[in-house]
Amino acid sequence: MRTDILDLHDFYETPLGRAARGFVAARIEEAWRDHDRLRLAGFGHAEPYLAYFEKAERALAIAPGEQGVVRWPAGGANRAVLSGDQWPLPDASVDRLLLVHGLEEADDPRRLMRECWRVLTTDGRLIIVVAHRRGLWSMIDTTPFAHGRPYLKRQLERLLQQSMFRPLAWSSALYFPPIGARFLLRAARAWERAGARMWSGLGGVILVEAAKDMAQPVAVGAARRVRSGAPVATRPAILGARTAERKERET
Repeated sequence: MRTDILDLHDFYETPLGRAARGFVAARIEEAWRDHDRLRLAGFGHAEPYLAYFEKAERALAIAPGEQGVVRWPAGGANRAVLSGDQWPLPDASVDRLLLVHGLEEADDPRRLMRECWRVLTTDGRLIIVVAHRRGLWSMIDTTPFAHGRPYLKRQLERLLQQSMFRPLAWSSALYFPPIGARFLLRAARAWERAGARMWSGLGGVILVEAAKDMAQPVAVGAARRVRSGAPVATRPAILGARTAERKERET
């Protein structure tokens, strides 16, 4: 059972929710500074974060049917409610794809990842924001980040690999406690700075930016045909991939 859209919406209207959105959005914006004229889409409850990308050519928010949507102010992202496993998007039609409150409650995470792979362009980018199993935000059930299945970094890395994605960069956010007391929220920025420096493995959420992995292993039979001189079709290498990938300590 997915978290109801009213619960998600109400959380992001609270001081705690606004603080959480600001810190998570800062990480996303850092990765996607250059988004002019790009086609963006978000799945789960990505609307609070898509709102930061005003220069995008278009932004589409996709929500599971059992979750629902709320009305957005004029100028917000277009919305679609998903009733099945197929998104209402053509193949290779999205340049940037954002999953927030989407993976943790998915009935079939690998099927969801296959749909992400289908709609992304060859040089597109995916950012997944998931609750961190070792973080406080997945343990205190007063926020949406405590709903569904939280992840460890290695679990998310394995899922990406199985789904033909290649991680490019890892980061974390939400080091301050998920409590709405004013004195804690006033200190939230200091918590974030200290956490990023000293407790990088204890953030409330994990963020990973990934690209489609277009390389396909050659089967044994195909390798024999290569040695015999017969041509073998292979997928092209990914275009526009970063030359260096940031690494983070295992969390």
